[in-house]
Parts: sequence; structure tokens; C-alpha cells
Amino acid sequence: MRRFVIFAAVLLSACGSSEKSTTVGGTTFASDDGKGTASITTEKGSIRTAEGAAAAHVVMPDYAPLYPGSTATSVIETESEGRKTKMVTLSTSDAIGKVSDFYKGALAKAGWKIPSSFLSDDGGMLSGEKDGKTVSIALSREDDGKTNALVTVPND
Repeated sequence: MRRFVIFAAVLLSACGSSEKSTTVGGTTFASDDGKGTASITTEKGSIRTAEGAAAAHVVMPDYAPLYPGSTATSVIETESEGRKTKMVTLSTSDAIGKVSDFYKGALAKAGWKIPSSFLSDDGGMLSGEKDGKTVSIALSREDDGKTNALVTVPND
């Protein structure tokens, strides 16, 4: 299988346009460098990625909205056996504690329980649970002083 993936990557890179797609052994690999998107699709599921301008158009649920003033830098959406998940990386100049407080408030307002959370100067994490679903927010402080938030939500 590894040879197929490498072969597919070589085929995609050899194409002349920014939009590329190939199917190998029932798995479709597609990318569009111009849009900043890529996907892998099989009969069992898919994974789609977006970065840059394509990530900026991500739609988040009300209970876990985009952090105000943040920039969505990447999005990964997966689907497997009917279960969908969205992972969004956000960047902001605000402190980790402020971002954590925002998400705690948004989740609580929407009726989510927050079974765990912790913070340090360099990072933190919190999770929410409701109706058998889980949300997680991982926070990290970068060397440039920005805070990154990886927000993972069920993608209904």
C-alpha cells in the first residue's frame, strides 16, 4: 500500500494544473494547490484538509465558534463509519487563559459539561461533553508569542 501512496503522490505532482486527482486501488487522492485543499477518499471514509485562505471559510458550530479575532490556519475534516470530526487550528495574539475562558463560556452557555481542564503558561486543554459527544480544545503558546488553539468538534 505504501508504494501505491508514493506512486499516487508522484502522479499528482507531475500534473500541470493546480487541481490534481488520481485513484489507486480504490483510494482517490486529490489536491488543489491553488485553493490550498487536499483529500483522500476510500469506501470506508475520507479526510479533507484546507489551509490558508481555504481554512478561513470554515464554519463552526455555535457551541464552539471561531475565537474572536483569530485566524483559522488549517482545517482537517474526517469521516469514518458515519462519524464525522472537524479539527480547526486557530492563531491569536491573546493569552492562553483568555482563549480558554472564551471556550469554557461558549460550551457552558450551550449546555456542555466541562469534565476536565488545565492551564499553564505554555499550554492547556479543556474538554466538553454533551449527548454522548465530545469537544476538545488544546492550547499552546508559540515562540512568537501567539496562542494556537486546536479545536476538535463532532462534525454533524
